[in-house]
Amino acid sequence: MTEPASARVPNLVIAGVLKSGTTSLFNYLAQHHDICPSDVKETRFFDPLRFGEPLEPVSRYADHVRHWKAERYAIEATPGYLYGGQRLARSMHEISPDVRVLLSLRSPSDRCWSSFRFVKSRARVPKAMTFEDYLDRCFELNRQGIDSRRENLTYWSLGSGCYARWLEAWHSEYGDRLKIVYFDDVKNDPVGVLKGICGWLDLDTDVVDSFDLAVENKTEQYRNAQAQRLALAVNRRAERFFREHRTTKRALRGMYYRVNRETSRLTVSAAAAATMADFYKPWDVLLAQQLQAMRVPPPPWGLEGRARAQLDRTPVIG
Repeated sequence: MTEPASARVPNLVIAGVLKSGTTSLFNYLAQHHDICPSDVKETRFFDPLRFGEPLEPVSRYADHVRHWKAERYAIEATPGYLYGGQRLARSMHEISPDVRVLLSLRSPSDRCWSSFRFVKSRARVPKAMTFEDYLDRCFELNRQGIDSRRENLTYWSLGSGCYARWLEAWHSEYGDRLKIVYFDDVKNDPVGVLKGICGWLDLDTDVVDSFDLAVENKTEQYRNAQAQRLALAVNRRAERFFREHRTTKRALRGMYYRVNRETSRLTVSAAAAATMADFYKPWDVLLAQQLQAMRVPPPPWGLEGRARAQLDRTPVIG
């Protein structure tokens, strides 16, 4: 068992999922006068547990919110935490007994496509690689059961969409202190989503009307890979500064992409879309059952007919 932290550590964590609006959620919630943001969005403190590695001293986690004063919550957002399952969920709970956990879920197929565009924009895969070739590699590693290894995370876009594999463990650990929102709602009705989150946190909801709701972390494709790698390195090193000077970051980003943005010609073929739909269908069935048992509204991206039929026959649990 992990001992509770002696110093204050984040008590509000966005734990998932990748490419589902977590950067925007973090930046939006960080504007609330009763929420203190961590010095970097992704502390990744608990990530080692995903790979069977030990955690650093808890004091390193506390360092990320050493500027926390009178706010009721301190927030961090590491969207890979979900995939650590029960071990990670329990360790986080032991270190921060009062922590609340927020998950943002997105259509698995859309998220897989978005993740491909992201790794491509980060020059982690060959510039000429098609989505079909990328998906083939994802399937190959998934069949071998090694797509979630640290060295294969570039191709984790497919397997990381099987949310039902990890969701039950998180709900079992946190119950009502786990809240699920959907990417589509964050995108289409951010004010409504944020007021719902603030209500869940027992915080003032009226202040949300004054938030800057600009979209963050939008993926763009590049022309020159060397310039892109340099820009990404600068962004990483200056994250704390840019977090406090968002207008400056937007201006610099706009100037940079006027020089090094490439109009995206990436598309999803009908065959690739069908392949993803078939792969995710059984996971959608299980997700539907879990969400119904948790009394969480169904996802806005809908379910396949087979999933809906099975859901109708599934009794509500507890």
